[in-house]
Amino acid sequence: MPDSKDSSSQELLKRLTQAIGDWECSPYYLEKEELFDLERFLDDHQAADLKRELERLYGAPLNQRFWSSFLGYHRLKKAREEIKTQDALQEEKRRRYMEALDAERKAWQETMKEFFHQQRRERFRVISGGRTDNRER
Repeated sequence: MPDSKDSSSQELLKRLTQAIGDWECSPYYLEKEELFDLERFLDDHQAADLKRELERLYGAPLNQRFWSSFLGYHRLKKAREEIKTQDALQEEKRRRYMEALDAERKAWQETMKEFFHQQRRERFRVISGGRTDNRER
């Protein structure tokens, strides 16, 4: 029987590893807290014994106490914050680039409009002659 418990524990750890690896795609991801909901995962997988043991070791609430005890989690959180900052900076650069492209396009259109207008004006020629004044006759 101990072999069965070992294999079920191994299977649970594999599922936990997969769910944590999915992070934001995982149904257990808590976006507001940037945490993996370990409590709900253990409840959903009927691992009440493991949950009680972890609460005994780390304290309650399990999610905050468990994750805050790991340096790896803090590094991950810091890296994610840096990525968000870089993404925001990149988005701002993209927005400014698109504005510059739009301004350049409008300037080019205005230049072309003026050029074609000037071309049409140059096509008109004043022909000498025309109407004569009747008083001179």
